[in-house]
Amino acid sequence: MKREEIFLLPNIITFLRLVLTFPLIYFVSEEKWKLSAVIGSVAIISDFADGTVARKLKMTSDFGRKFDPTVDKIVLISLFFVLLVKDMIPEWFGIIVLGKDIIIPLVILVGKLKGAELNFSPTKFGKAAVVLQFTFIILFIAEKAFGIRTFHEFLTIPVSLFCFLSVMSYVVLISKISRKPRNF
Repeated sequence: MKREEIFLLPNIITFLRLVLTFPLIYFVSEEKWKLSAVIGSVAIISDFADGTVARKLKMTSDFGRKFDPTVDKIVLISLFFVLLVKDMIPEWFGIIVLGKDIIIPLVILVGKLKGAELNFSPTKFGKAAVVLQFTFIILFIAEKAFGIRTFHEFLTIPVSLFCFLSVMSYVVLISKISRKPRNF
């Protein structure tokens, strides 16, 4: 990793999203929903902005490709953990969502321990799971902040399903990579 990659504009935007995670988690845990909505909106806009800026200005980097999804995971794990601990979501749902983000790194670790060269982008199921998780969070906070019925609870089954499919897609991908003979 080159030092100049870290300081590219898209990576700075991603870092700001990481910093916003702390007040967002605080406001959600304190049930300050309007402040949660404001901070959450800025974080979501920054998530779209960093990717757009990276592509349009040709500022993509290996660091950014790893840093952005890592920040997404930190945000999602933190938010779902708070919602689970505060009994704002069903326990089974929180366990499935958080379980995905524990199991996938373990699967990747097993693949690395088996000697697989793991240099791949998130799977389609992984990306879909993240989009659904963020959609659930957005609708949940919007309902609390603005008193509008968002029907966020109807996403619990699709989110759970895509979390499961995401885990399975990584298991399949890594098992295929692990079986390939290595070139020495």
